[in-house]
Amino acid sequence: MKGIKKATAVLLGITMLGTVLTGCGNSAGTSQDAAQESTDNTAQTDTESTSAEGTKTYTMFMRSTYIDWIKELKWYAEAEKRTGVTVEYVVGPEEFDDVYAEVDQRLISKSLPDATMCKLAQSNVYGAQGAFLDMAPLIKEYAPNLQAYLDANPDYTNLITNENGSIYGLPKETPVLADFLFAREDHLTKAGIDPASIVTVEDFTEALRTLKAYYGKDNQNYYPLSGRDSYVRFQAWFGCENNISADESNGIYLNHAKDQGFDIMSDEAYTMIETMKTWYDEGLINPEWVAGAFSEGDWEAAMINGDASFAFDYYTRPQWFLDNGGPQADPDYSIVVLDYLKDKDGNTMKVQTDLPYNEKIATSINANVSEETAITILQFIDYFYSEEGQVLANWGIEGESFETVDGSNKFIVDYSTEEATPEGEPRWSFLSDRMTVVKPIDSTAFYSWNGPMVVEAATRLFTDDNLLPAYNIIYTDEQTAELTNLVSSVYDAEIAGITQFINGTRPLEQWSDFQQEMNDLGLTRIEEIQLEAFRSTYGE
Repeated sequence: MKGIKKATAVLLGITMLGTVLTGCGNSAGTSQDAAQESTDNTAQTDTESTSAEGTKTYTMFMRSTYIDWIKELKWYAEAEKRTGVTVEYVVGPEEFDDVYAEVDQRLISKSLPDATMCKLAQSNVYGAQGAFLDMAPLIKEYAPNLQAYLDANPDYTNLITNENGSIYGLPKETPVLADFLFAREDHLTKAGIDPASIVTVEDFTEALRTLKAYYGKDNQNYYPLSGRDSYVRFQAWFGCENNISADESNGIYLNHAKDQGFDIMSDEAYTMIETMKTWYDEGLINPEWVAGAFSEGDWEAAMINGDASFAFDYYTRPQWFLDNGGPQADPDYSIVVLDYLKDKDGNTMKVQTDLPYNEKIATSINANVSEETAITILQFIDYFYSEEGQVLANWGIEGESFETVDGSNKFIVDYSTEEATPEGEPRWSFLSDRMTVVKPIDSTAFYSWNGPMVVEAATRLFTDDNLLPAYNIIYTDEQTAELTNLVSSVYDAEIAGITQFINGTRPLEQWSDFQQEMNDLGLTRIEEIQLEAFRSTYGE
């Protein structure tokens, strides 16, 4: 069963061109005047042209950061040369919500370019209203490689196809991504800790205590465990992560994020909270992080300056600290990526991953473009689904950026050198977790294009035995509207309550009361809706 995944409740039923829309992320500082900045060359009328050399062009509105990345890519410039297509990018805001809001406004003011980056929800809402092109018929006729991908990936096809068979948006495929547990190796060595000895959560806690005793005695600002964003990110270590299947739904799964998905109704959730309270009471975790007052910059400074030793974060971060000041701050500075923790029976505690398809980044085509321009756009996208296009986008040019050895590709350009190229200068870069073009992911190339520490750790850790699957789920309009309202209340209340238990302002004896409060607030209903949607998406 297929359904259109549409935007939030305030978007539903609103006539797009007659009313200013707010449900897709309108925010202060984005105005219709800003939307008109490039009106002369971004009007909704077809803008395709052919240069004297025969190059076809079309315009596309996109987040500014992505455009900056695209302009630097050697393989992208080669793709335009090979296809004879030049994309004239219209610079959007830097923040995602502002981009989505400007898409709203450009549609209203009829200043949207030929194509745009938006949320899949926007694609489907506006597509159903006639503002975005149904790409399905043209894909079948003019994009054979993309069509072959759709045929081979039914989950993706089901996600983007509504009940009438229309396709209004093409979201980006995401590499398999999970967090690493990593540490200042020099700290562990000096404190007499063997990284290989940290196998269970109990071992980890003892390592925190050892580090606190060694470094904390002379540094009141030292907390061995620190991080950024939400500090409630260790649920998979205890087996209380959110999860979903045809049989049950546990925890909030809407807009699934690997470091925000927990299940407070799990018996193991109490163990997690009890353990984290121990970390807090003994000064093993940074209290400002728990309080939400510790920024990303604060965390980076702490890890570099010696005020923290452990983190559980994005897989590229261990290498980042080595490349961004760690060795300059301390000549002994080194990082180690640990194996994932195991339970008491020796089984790996599988960690959470991001969704396989990023619904926040979809490509859509203005319905007002000519068929010729629409075909040009889809044929350009189709190139990146061809064998030649995939090699180019994931490996580059043979003899220049990679070589083939015994039938396997191997980069011959240096990752660190290329990624250190000054901004604005051409470089080889194959960071497929970034949005540059819509294309399939080559996992081998993706993990190979990193610093040696990340390549080794990803090869060692990113296996089926270590990772939990994640699911894109299709929700109906009614489900989306109800879930959005419930989740906005329940998630914040869960975090607030967990924080109270950990910092001691609420006694652990009230844990069962807290669970009931969350169910009364709407957690039970959230899980019911998610289960219904999962069964509709994947079958029972």
